[in-house]
Amino acid sequence: MLLLSEQDVERLIDPHAAIEAALDGYRQNTAGILPPGRLDLQRNDPKGAVLVLAGHSEDGIFAAKTNAHSYPDATSRRRLAASLMALWDMRTCSPLALIATTGFNNHRTASGFAAAAQLLAPPDAQTLVVFGAGKIAPAAIRYLAKVRPLAQVVIGGRGPERAAALAAAIRQWPDFSGIAVETVRDVAAATAQADIIVTVTTSDTPVFPGSKVKPGALVILGGANRPAAREADDDLIARARVYVDHLDGCLERAGDIRIPLATGTLVRSRIVGEIGAVTAGQALRTGPDDVTVFKSMGVVAQDLALARILVDRARTEHVGVEFDMVAGGITRPGGAEANTRTDAPRAFTVQAAQ
Repeated sequence: MLLLSEQDVERLIDPHAAIEAALDGYRQNTAGILPPGRLDLQRNDPKGAVLVLAGHSEDGIFAAKTNAHSYPDATSRRRLAASLMALWDMRTCSPLALIATTGFNNHRTASGFAAAAQLLAPPDAQTLVVFGAGKIAPAAIRYLAKVRPLAQVVIGGRGPERAAALAAAIRQWPDFSGIAVETVRDVAAATAQADIIVTVTTSDTPVFPGSKVKPGALVILGGANRPAAREADDDLIARARVYVDHLDGCLERAGDIRIPLATGTLVRSRIVGEIGAVTAGQALRTGPDDVTVFKSMGVVAQDLALARILVDRARTEHVGVEFDMVAGGITRPGGAEANTRTDAPRAFTVQAAQ
């Protein structure tokens, strides 16, 4: 069984390959090739949760990813989180890999946003507005810059200090030297100028005025993934063509879809379908003046598609270690010394500014 650490994953990630993996994952999900499973467990002492996502491919590879988080101090907002993914070959009932996926999750989610933007955003989109300055925001910004010619990035966070810190960090990225980066001063004005809006918040209520979204813009709703929480208001949802990553999951758990459907603000016919149908050519893309919404909950097909790329590359490049579950021995992939240097070049890291 191959073991890959957080540093191994960062070393192996290629953003363009990750975007292609997201597109393939969306396609496989819609085709029913990777039927998903989900187990969501909550607890109160200490407050926290464990989410297990699982699914299998048509060639017998099974993935199970466990995301855990907790708040050990009930009086603090400090949140601890970690994630692991196991890959199994079900034809032989043997484990293939155990992957540290805390950082992986940022890449997987952000590459999914970029895949959606590649399909649905205006080709000449230059202004990106991001609401949320947490751990997903840096990855979302980096990945979206891979698929559209961004000239301006505007960041709004729960507190101005956090947004300002992230903006300052981005200005130091060498590959963003030609992109203007600033923070939101006026939410309505920022919304009105955006070609792409991305929300990655934990808010329970809408975070921007949907009436201000301009024709042709794409809105990616990537946070607040709870039945009673929403990031988009009725003004946006009533005028948008809506795409989702997994229809059943969004109808069941996404407040941005459930709430307006229940009130009649969103009619079922305005949900065009799953983004995977667009990748397969089975659903139309939006017109140039349509306001488009993509609701992302995340599907295990994305995880499996990206994980398989990383495992293949790790074996080729002798990254990680092999663990013998029976004898307990540890060897290097291919019998070679693993490349574990922490200063090795990487495609990019996605940690948020502290």
